[in-house]
Amino acid sequence: RSVQLLNVPEHATYADLVAVVRGGILFDLSIVRRAGTATITFAEMASAAAYYAHVRDNDLYIKSKRVDIRWSDRFQNLHEHFAKRIVNGATRNLVMRKYNASHTEASIRKDLEHIHNLKVVAIYFYDGSCHISTNSVPSAMYARTCMMSRLKYKGCRIEWDVDECAQPLSQMPVMSRRRAPPFPVAHAARSVRNTSNRFQLLASEATSEE
Repeated sequence: RSVQLLNVPEHATYADLVAVVRGGILFDLSIVRRAGTATITFAEMASAAAYYAHVRDNDLYIKSKRVDIRWSDRFQNLHEHFAKRIVNGATRNLVMRKYNASHTEASIRKDLEHIHNLKVVAIYFYDGSCHISTNSVPSAMYARTCMMSRLKYKGCRIEWDVDECAQPLSQMPVMSRRRAPPFPVAHAARSVRNTSNRFQLLASEATSEE
């Protein structure tokens, strides 16, 4: 379920990365800058296979630089606990309802900076809600628990947000040597919410791997 992008530009961000990934909910993202690689782990193996085939058949660019793809040498096993949480709606993204003026991008980033391996991809305010994009489902789960336990966030409703990467592969941005479109994609929520058959094989997949 993990693929690796090669020749990733040195200054590529996590936002640049999620802008060029479509086809399925992501479990984890990581960038190794010194190696120029990025590892993308999908929640479903079928999504990883479809994305791999799509990138092999079509040019993929990040910051105007062509990148290659290969299967990751390390197989990422999806524990049944995470599989069930994803089936029940967990994603790498959070949405905070009923936020107040004290909740700014800077303050939220500061509140989350202690979480090991958590990368905040983006924080943006839209339509009365605060959307927080992270790099992994486990990190988002921990971040949600931490935020809900703090008095500062009392009265807020912190829920799972849609993963824009779950849009179909047909929604892959047309790169053609151009810079990736800015994050976030405005219509991502509508596209993902219309997706049917949400991870019906995910739980059985995880069980068979145990």
